Amino acid sequence: MTRVAYFVHGRGRGHAARARVAIPRLRADGHDVHVFAGGQALELLADVTTARAILPCVPGSGLARAWSARMSHDVGVLSALRPDVVVSDGDGPSVHAALALGLPRLAVGHGLLFRHAALPSSIPRLARWRETINAASSSWPARRRVVVHFAPVTPRTEGTVIARPDLRDELTRARDEGFVLVYFRDGDGERWLRALARRGDRRVVCFTKGAVPPGVERRAPDARAFADALSRCHAVVGSAGNHLPAECAMLGVPMLALHRADDVEQRMNAALVAHAGLGLAASMDADVDKHLDALDAFVPEPDVAARVHEMPMASEAIAREVAHALPRLASPTRASSSVPGRVRVAASLLRSSRALRASRSSRSSRSSRSPGSFGAARAAE
Repeated sequence: MTRVAYFVHGRGRGHAARARVAIPRLRADGHDVHVFAGGQALELLADVTTARAILPCVPGSGLARAWSARMSHDVGVLSALRPDVVVSDGDGPSVHAALALGLPRLAVGHGLLFRHAALPSSIPRLARWRETINAASSSWPARRRVVVHFAPVTPRTEGTVIARPDLRDELTRARDEGFVLVYFRDGDGERWLRALARRGDRRVVCFTKGAVPPGVERRAPDARAFADALSRCHAVVGSAGNHLPAECAMLGVPMLALHRADDVEQRMNAALVAHAGLGLAASMDADVDKHLDALDAFVPEPDVAARVHEMPMASEAIAREVAHALPRLASPTRASSSVPGRVRVAASLLRSSRALRASRSSRSSRSSRSPGSFGAARAAE
């Protein structure tokens, strides 16, 4: 029996949603899975057997302290557990602790796409490298990777598998009832909702906790109700996350993928939606009527859903890596005498990173106070 330590990043629900499917699959295959999660991930995985709470490491002023505490914690936990493999879905400290201990490592995540997949030239290079750096802390120590994404792309690095999100059992294409389904992750799409209601040519159904303009049917957030609506809608207008575009792609439902100007990841997701022929991309502050007219006229490429379905499901890919790739996941050495040195190196890198951020912050603060600075010019816009 393979013993698996499965760590889940605590920010957002996407990582935990993947884990909820992958963990039962691993256990059904006979593996002994120990789950570690914090923050929002722990909320979603609270009913998972052997789930243990850990300190979440999320961007912000406390990241350096949390990372240092987690490294110490994870080295101790993994030293006692001695798993056959450590799986990290977006969690940085655990995969570094596994590296320090010489344990086999598998990284899972959607952000890995920007470093480990062959992407079209239309993806902004600077934004791509920014996302590559964001994902690096939870992936570079891993010998194998499962990139989870809706885009039917090919790997560009050795040891990488591209997989699609698992399709929910209750989500199947029923019939096109002609309405537009709307979902905005951050509740910031009021001008799009108003424009859709004003057009009056289609019903508009929006899943949200907030208020909606007259002419829009409001539905309370509910996974099963949303899946049912998605199976029957004509098109989707919503945030360019990772999971919703994937479900639209697998059902062949056109999507207008919207992103905030400052949301780099969603901007690139939207560009991939357009490049793959899944739908259209636009900024949240773009010309509303122009893009809604384009959505009315849009027809998905006929084979796009088939190409997405050809990709393995994430749970299947993770299970396959755990079952068949352990020799490839392992480090060349597992000498316990090297552990303190590796931990010291990791701590030194952390301190250097913290000092660099503090230096940049100080320079930025001084610059913004300068009358002729770029920061001041931006503030005046």
